[in-house]
Amino acid sequence: MVELVWWGHACFEIKCCNKSLLIDPHDGGSLGPGFQPPRAKPDYILVTHEHYDHNAVESVQRGSTIVVRERVGEFELGPFRIRGVKLPHDEFEGKLRGFVVAYRVEVEGLSITHLSDAGRPPREDESQLLRADIALAPAGNVYTMHPRKALEAAAELGARVLVPMHYWVPGMQLPLDPLENLLRYAKKWRVVRYDSNQVMISRDELPDTRTILILSLPQ
Repeated sequence: MVELVWWGHACFEIKCCNKSLLIDPHDGGSLGPGFQPPRAKPDYILVTHEHYDHNAVESVQRGSTIVVRERVGEFELGPFRIRGVKLPHDEFEGKLRGFVVAYRVEVEGLSITHLSDAGRPPREDESQLLRADIALAPAGNVYTMHPRKALEAAAELGARVLVPMHYWVPGMQLPLDPLENLLRYAKKWRVVRYDSNQVMISRDELPDTRTILILSLPQ
């Protein structure tokens, strides 16, 4: 079993085999008053790009924590097999905001792709490298692809589960769109809401129909 934890915004923790992998930590306060840094103790940290709401490594890093920043290609961190693929941070092939690195993480037979702040869906060759059971996709439109495109991206990756991220929530000072904008386009997706910010999942338990899994903010 793999535990997936959402720490708000684009920050996710993947826990398995007594190891923790954290992606795109924030420092809490930069998102808005009342937000807290992730309460994680990761063995490994992945940074998709060097924007302040994605690279606050110092908020969670321990002395033994291994940090990997914007690494393209295949590599391993403990039990996690990872592939990094560079994607543009805007719809103009990086001319406006540069690039991010989307990460595909595989552990215990389950694959999870974090699409970071991609400005467009992955193209066919990129999608083949990032194919996954679960897609973590931006839903806030501003600074990232349109929510409709995020749904298309998850489908192109072959994901059976989409977990939205990087959208506006009450109290956030970033000018993002709320989650409802994505859901308006998701007529062909089943929507499941969790009262928790964490879920246990295995490949054998993935739903047969495409599902949007909405996790709650950490309490």
